[in-house]
Amino acid sequence: MTLGPTNGASVLTKTRFEQAMLARLHENHRRYVMAQRGAIRAILRQCDLSGLNFRGMNFSDAEMIACNFKGADLRGAVFNRANIFTANFDNANLSGADLARADLRGARFERADLTDAQLLGADLRRGAVIGEKAVIDDQQGSKFNFAVLRGTNLANARLRAAEFHGAIVSDANFAAADLREVSFRGAELINLNLAGAQLAGADLRGAIVSGDILKSLEMSGAHVGKPPLSEKALETCLGEHARWIGSSGLQGSRADLASRDLSGVDLSEANLAAANLELSLLVKAQLRGALLVAAKLSGANLQGADLTGADLRGADLLDANLRHANLDRAKIGALPGTTLVTLLPA
Repeated sequence: MTLGPTNGASVLTKTRFEQAMLARLHENHRRYVMAQRGAIRAILRQCDLSGLNFRGMNFSDAEMIACNFKGADLRGAVFNRANIFTANFDNANLSGADLARADLRGARFERADLTDAQLLGADLRRGAVIGEKAVIDDQQGSKFNFAVLRGTNLANARLRAAEFHGAIVSDANFAAADLREVSFRGAELINLNLAGAQLAGADLRGAIVSGDILKSLEMSGAHVGKPPLSEKALETCLGEHARWIGSSGLQGSRADLASRDLSGVDLSEANLAAANLELSLLVKAQLRGALLVAAKLSGANLQGADLTGADLRGADLLDANLRHANLDRAKIGALPGTTLVTLLPA
């Protein structure tokens, strides 16, 4: 395939790029950015750019709609004002990349590195390409699940309903950003600038929150986790749960520790079968040998938790944060006598 001008633009659809082809595309577009002779603006549709090296390239004002950038090296690349609608940046390295004011509606950044990236004023609301049509859905947002955002600038960004599940977000700037209904479940939030940000309906249950922002979050309309239980209250809860288990639900009560802060708690050998631990904060908790069969742990933050020898058969761990968790000798799989199987995060 040759790369040539079409009405003053390089228009390619559903094409797999190799590095040499990308270099030619960039040279033509660089001339467009610099307003030089021989310029050809890059316009791509559903092209495969995965794994390629974009370091230092400038694609400002380009159109790369629904393109695949998975695993690409985009360090220091520039996409100012570019239309990158519904692009896939999963596992890509965007350290120091400049995507200011880019149209990134519906884009995915799962497990991507956005350290020091610039997304000032970027549009990251939900969008989808259905056939030849672009569809906007304000009820959902872009996905940054398990991504790294250290020093990332998202000031004035439109992030409504975006997902940051399990992400590491440190020293990031969200000043005046639209964070309504954003989900930070299981994320690590350190020293964020939230000045003027809209946070109504934001979900921070199961998130590790460091710095001086927790009080302001509670007053913003955001959903935050429940405070820790006293040692006595936790002991009572476990006792009532044991009675509930022992009487097949006729006595006592099921342990409901959903959204509760249980960081560092020692629950070794505890019987938490069928307990509700959804969205709980179990960072560095001791769960060695714990009985967690059929337990509900969806969205729980188990970062650094010790689950050595724990029985997790039939447990629901979907969307749980298991970063640095120790699962050595843990029992995972089908729970005998039931249709339940362990559900693990993707």
